[in-house]
Amino acid sequence: MRLDGFYFVLVSARVFASPLQQVPVDRRGLVDYISSLATENPNTGDDAIPALSRELIEISKNVEGALPELSPRDILTDLSQFTLPALDGFTVEAVGNAAIWQEAVDLDAKINPKEILNQYFIRLLDFVQQAAFNTSIAFETRVSMARGLQYLQVYPARFDQAQAAVPADTLVQMSPAPQQTIQSFGASGAWWPNYLKHFPVEQQKNLSSLLFSEDWLHLSGYRYNMGASGHNDSQAVTTPGRGVESFMLTDASYDWRRDGPGVYYLKAAHEAGVTSITAFVNAMPAALTAEKRPCGATLSAEAIPAFVTYTTTVLSRLVEQDKIRIDYISPMNEPDNNFIACNQEGMAVQTSERAAVFQQLRAGLQASTTPGLKAIKIMGDETSQIASEALGEYSTWLPSALASQSIDAISVHMYDFPDDTTLLNYRQFVVNQSLPNSPPPIKQTEVSTFTTARDLWAPWGKTGGKTFGPEYDPSIHSALDMARFIWQWLTLVNAESWDWWTAVSNMMPCSPSKVPECATTFTNTSGSAFNDGLLYIDPAYAETKDYTFYFTKRFWVFKHFTTFLRPGAVRYDIPNELLPYGTVAVAARNMDGVYSTIFVNRNATEQAIRMQLPGVSGKLTKAVQTTDAVDFEDVAPLPVVAADGTFRVTLPAKGVLSVQFTVAGGGNGPVAGRMRKGKRGYPQTAQSGGSSLEENEDDVS
Repeated sequence: MRLDGFYFVLVSARVFASPLQQVPVDRRGLVDYISSLATENPNTGDDAIPALSRELIEISKNVEGALPELSPRDILTDLSQFTLPALDGFTVEAVGNAAIWQEAVDLDAKINPKEILNQYFIRLLDFVQQAAFNTSIAFETRVSMARGLQYLQVYPARFDQAQAAVPADTLVQMSPAPQQTIQSFGASGAWWPNYLKHFPVEQQKNLSSLLFSEDWLHLSGYRYNMGASGHNDSQAVTTPGRGVESFMLTDASYDWRRDGPGVYYLKAAHEAGVTSITAFVNAMPAALTAEKRPCGATLSAEAIPAFVTYTTTVLSRLVEQDKIRIDYISPMNEPDNNFIACNQEGMAVQTSERAAVFQQLRAGLQASTTPGLKAIKIMGDETSQIASEALGEYSTWLPSALASQSIDAISVHMYDFPDDTTLLNYRQFVVNQSLPNSPPPIKQTEVSTFTTARDLWAPWGKTGGKTFGPEYDPSIHSALDMARFIWQWLTLVNAESWDWWTAVSNMMPCSPSKVPECATTFTNTSGSAFNDGLLYIDPAYAETKDYTFYFTKRFWVFKHFTTFLRPGAVRYDIPNELLPYGTVAVAARNMDGVYSTIFVNRNATEQAIRMQLPGVSGKLTKAVQTTDAVDFEDVAPLPVVAADGTFRVTLPAKGVLSVQFTVAGGGNGPVAGRMRKGKRGYPQTAQSGGSSLEENEDDVS
């Protein structure tokens, strides 16, 4: 999990050997947004607005008229001439200014012929904006610069989608060409098992049900964190609960009784039939580092053999002795960061050494005589960010890893919250780096901790590094952001898997036992509260004895994907230009022949659509919605399919609607029924205070 600051990089045009896909610009949307700047800041004096912004605001005053020819490249060229007064402590080179702007424009001309502003420019703009907060620069100048560049930071997210002009009259159709096969939707077991070991046994079991059972979240993926903390390290992880017991002690001996809570939920995932189980490594054991600590180290070439031996030894124990199926091993995590502050376990791996790690790990697995160990696949490299890391680093290790057949899937995080064009470019980049072979599957394996897109950002969500930050939002707003992330990766990158970071978090802003509204109230004023969990627990549970699991809307929206897109489902495109503004959709055919379409509507109003079924004799078998008011609720009566194979449906405002249907030759029923009411019944949501499940006195060891 990435918790540090801003990265800046200019990616060379040479990495893009093939033409890049582009997304059309909604120019009217840009004008509307510029107009809103003047509306929101009516008292802003001319001295506080740069000439460029004033020019654009003047253009926006005639929004009904023809839009003047003003492309993103025009704007960038103008910015390349934008200079600041010479002030003490400030240099032109620090901001970038003409030379860097011109390099950006030249790069754009090569890779972006349709003049779409993309995240490379957002990063350049972000870099320039840092100067706006340089205290050595006059305050008025800094304010002016920040306001003048700020609108460009949201441009790609808000205005890069072509949408249906009259949605109710536009027929929504699935493209006939099949896309990727979906493998899993999952979450990790870090770091909440360390807290759950103090919970009553019945609650520990209830959590297994909440995460893995068909009646509840029904995860198809689970990531087990292979810990690095010994029993007598020179330095322990400073954040309580984030140090995970390693099976290797600080003296390099093994103790297989360790990490009982983590193994407990790993076994629960296996026994529940989770189809994609990954063991992932944040850091090598403290025993293998020179400093004898689980953080701050860099995996050297000389240390790789010992690290591989440790990794295969642990995997062998889990597979042979504990009888747990492990599908993937991920031997590094966010390898650009060694987490020297030790707020969590971590190690750096130089790009020059990453292919060697994968190659030696493959050899170690293949040397085993245990079929379950030989069958484990390798994924990597769990890079934290797309624009500033993956696009600049893959060329140094990926071709070699693919050529040696030592990696089976690319795993990557998205903590720079890339815009759509950047993800399209990323997909093309992976294809280019894989030539002459086909690209490996891509898995998005971690994201969380984003600030909710509201107001002007609401239709599309925020992008860029500044999206990362402290905030607690259990509402539908945050859940819709997550849903759009999933849509991005499934449809733009063709990812086969998508994982949330942590299933359970204690990062609430307060104790709901002491402040009842805490669990349901949005807050961005606490630096210790994060949108990092699907479920939450009372951070003061040791004092309050509150063992409740508090639900978020993210839990229920994620359930749409985990329920209706099961492993083996084949995705089909639904072009955005057929959908209303502010909506996206994911469609797939499951292995039983039943089709599912998940619609995400970010608008504050309902949206009516008409959809064509991809076959004859079609009928709807199920429809479920989640909104601010309801959680995974059946929609009744179901829409009727007309004789021409179409049906009309209304997408709920700020909500998610999933529809299942069959056609001739397909399946005959829903993939999964509505949550059955068992002895605990249907839970209350976080919006109404969470649910309290049964408890007793015992705990796991």
